[in-house]
Amino acid sequence: MKTVRDPVPLQERVDDDLDELSKIVDDSQPGWTRTALSEQDTAGRHWALRRMRDAGLEAHIDAVGNVIGRWAGRDPAAGAIITGSHTDTVPGGGRFDGNVGLVGALEAVRALREADRRLDHDLVVIDFFGEEPNDFGLSCVGSRAITGDLTGEHLALTDDTGTRYADALAAAGIDPAGLDKARWDPSRVRAFLELHIEQGPVMEQQGTQIGLVSTITGTARFRALFHGRRDHSGTMPMHLRQDAGCAAAGTVLAVERIAGEQEHGRGTIGSVTFTPDAVNVVTERAEIFGELRSPERDWLQYARTALLEAAGTEAATRGVTLDFEWLPGKAPAAMSPTLLDICADVVGGLGYRHSRMYSGAEHDAAVMAAFCPTAMLFVPSHAGRSHCPEEWTDSADVLAGVHALTETITRVDTTPAC
Repeated sequence: MKTVRDPVPLQERVDDDLDELSKIVDDSQPGWTRTALSEQDTAGRHWALRRMRDAGLEAHIDAVGNVIGRWAGRDPAAGAIITGSHTDTVPGGGRFDGNVGLVGALEAVRALREADRRLDHDLVVIDFFGEEPNDFGLSCVGSRAITGDLTGEHLALTDDTGTRYADALAAAGIDPAGLDKARWDPSRVRAFLELHIEQGPVMEQQGTQIGLVSTITGTARFRALFHGRRDHSGTMPMHLRQDAGCAAAGTVLAVERIAGEQEHGRGTIGSVTFTPDAVNVVTERAEIFGELRSPERDWLQYARTALLEAAGTEAATRGVTLDFEWLPGKAPAAMSPTLLDICADVVGGLGYRHSRMYSGAEHDAAVMAAFCPTAMLFVPSHAGRSHCPEEWTDSADVLAGVHALTETITRVDTTPAC
């Protein structure tokens, strides 16, 4: 089969797109910062809208903020092949996370059109809104809306100022009452394919060019609030204190201990707040936010139970009360075995070194996997660094991913069943 690859113009266009996106950032923060609901996020999604239209797609922004572009296929009844990723970032993040998938999808469309390889299925490119976790403890907002998994409970979540997520969306010009309009009919979707950087060191260590994702990690996020008693730090003996800060600190270490018990377990504390903020006062109130991750569903359930027990013990030992809350998370998500086999056959035929692996990062693909056949393609990350300014993937590796994505799209288009 003739391929569409022509490395020189492809690489120039991909590099130019990534460079342009990298300039739409909040300069007041380190790295590349374009968080959901920010001015930079809006500008990034409108950049994606223009790029989609420039590539010949019929494009719009839907009710929840997803940017969606469609290239009509020859058979209106065949359904859609979807690809894309996200352009929002974590604070102080890198310039490749999510961006590679969106830019790669755009380049796949351009390459197919230039090679006059129109598909039978519609080809849809999506820049998903709000993939990264936000101040309300919610991630993958756009894909949740498309799959019907964005609920009233999600909209009622509050941040540390007491603001409801629904109100934050409204302030950004998104009408929470219209979110049902973003939902898609799964019978009209053929498959979802997402290209992404690995964000870890496995591919670089193995010397592989393309990673075929078998499972995406599950996440269990939580908030733990400890209430103790305020006392003078110099006069109250240690054995008489009700120190909320020490209870929180013990729980932080419990997260590390529990996650370290399993090879694929992960545990992280993202925020710790002590009140009062004074060195000469015993902490009265301590709040922590964190998460547990694993691709294994049974272990994740065990870890949730173990953490709750550990936090309860830390509180009870010190006469401190505990308010523990599980925030929205995700179960581990398996990718489509049929699509994985198609990807493996395509990538092998193109001559790329490849391996199967699990993803320790969450992705919109995890949400989409419960909605339609889904697969992910990874390209390497230098030293496994991600969610930091040092995040980097070589242009040649990005181009290999775009090549693999493009040819996989054409194979899925002609395969009888996925």
